[in-house]
Amino acid sequence: MTSVAQGALASVCVFLFGWIAAAAEPVANFFNGRDLAGWSDDAADMKYWSVVEGSIVGQSTENVPHNTFLWSDTPVGDFYLSCEVRLTPNNGNAGIQFRSQRGADGHAKGYQADVGEGWWGKLYHEHGRGLLDKNEVGAQAVKPGEWNRYEILTYGDSIWTAINGKLCTALRDPKGEREGRIALQIHSGPPIKVEYRGLKLIKNPKLELGGLGEAQLKEALRP
Repeated sequence: MTSVAQGALASVCVFLFGWIAAAAEPVANFFNGRDLAGWSDDAADMKYWSVVEGSIVGQSTENVPHNTFLWSDTPVGDFYLSCEVRLTPNNGNAGIQFRSQRGADGHAKGYQADVGEGWWGKLYHEHGRGLLDKNEVGAQAVKPGEWNRYEILTYGDSIWTAINGKLCTALRDPKGEREGRIALQIHSGPPIKVEYRGLKLIKNPKLELGGLGEAQLKEALRP
């Protein structure tokens, strides 16, 4: 078969079946477990971030005057991210930005997988359209004060999140960003401590999350 014919066949397959998976790419240098190489924040806010026993820790013993973000240097489009998150106290607020852009004043614009009492598992659009998904699954799945496994999966305009193996968000969002960066957030407010460990990032992943396969994830999607 000629290269032209192969290209035509690929186009037909994409049209009929929606997509052809690229090879999954685990990102080995996403977080090295030792220091914050490959991560950055405004100089004034780096005081909130450290690495302790292999975990990225965001902590303040005083009131946090504004939202602060620790940005990964790794750009993402279609990806799978998993990690464990522990928030103290649980009525604090934090989150995981993705496909986001960093504003000149340090704020983030883009998707956020939310963390915190009343917010676990919800999908928020920071500095944009606000709350996109109001599901209450995260509130039922989370273990307050303990480590909780958080998963995020994106493909095209589709976004899925899961907490402790329970599917939370399953949303198609044609208006949303298709690429950007990942950042960890501490929300403004009272003293807080949030820990992220076991961070794993895969680009062009298989459509699998929370123990569900491709067909189940697609079936769960809502407009």
